[in-house]
Amino acid sequence: MPTVNGASINAASLQNSRLQQNSLNKLASGSNIPRASDAAASLAISTVLQSDTVVLNQNAATAAQGASIGQIADGGLARISDGLMRMKELAAQALGGTQDPASLQAINAEFVQIRDEVSEIANQTTFNGRGLLDNTDSSDFLVGTDVGDTISLDGVDVTGTALGISGLTVDTAANATTAIGAIDNAINQVSNARAEIGATVSRFEVAGENIASQIENVSAANSAIADADIAAQVTSLVTSKVLNEAELAVQAQANKNPQALLKILEG
Repeated sequence: MPTVNGASINAASLQNSRLQQNSLNKLASGSNIPRASDAAASLAISTVLQSDTVVLNQNAATAAQGASIGQIADGGLARISDGLMRMKELAAQALGGTQDPASLQAINAEFVQIRDEVSEIANQTTFNGRGLLDNTDSSDFLVGTDVGDTISLDGVDVTGTALGISGLTVDTAANATTAIGAIDNAINQVSNARAEIGATVSRFEVAGENIASQIENVSAANSAIADADIAAQVTSLVTSKVLNEAELAVQAQANKNPQALLKILEG
């Protein structure tokens, strides 16, 4: 009795089984590349994109930290500026010409207290133990995927000595006159420092927005390569199952009645 050779049916069945297993692997892992052998080139690209995303996420945190440090420094400078303005006001009062010795002594006492507080603010404005207003050291913050993508935050020295206000008094008209000139210079120094720090903070904020955009774009690109298309894989899985079942049914029928199948095939 003639029989139907099921080799081709078996080969197709094996192929469908492999397709089913591939779809199951992708659905289970959620990855379009569950194994390196599935798409080596795509896996290499995806790995680079994942690495860039990790670095960019860290850079986003770094940019936010840099902006926060700048804002802390600016807050200290604002307090110092307020103190200097009050000192200038007191010096002007001392030059009013109507102050008796007792009043002049009281004005000078407040003046000296604020003068000393300016240096205290400069010394106590810190971040993670690092002084922000008592030195001119600069720090570099990485805000990109390349080592050269950095923003420098320059330190400022606004201690009493650096501002030229240490030892000032307003206990006499002559001293008050000297104090006003020195305070004006100090106010200019603080204003310039605030302007520079403000510009750096703005740069950090812009960098943070740019990094957020890069993260979104890089993540989308990686997703297009590495993430499994669930709908497509489910469709592929169902299709391969249907084909596999049909092939098994054909093979079973062929083994039962090969003559009938041959007649159908001959047509």
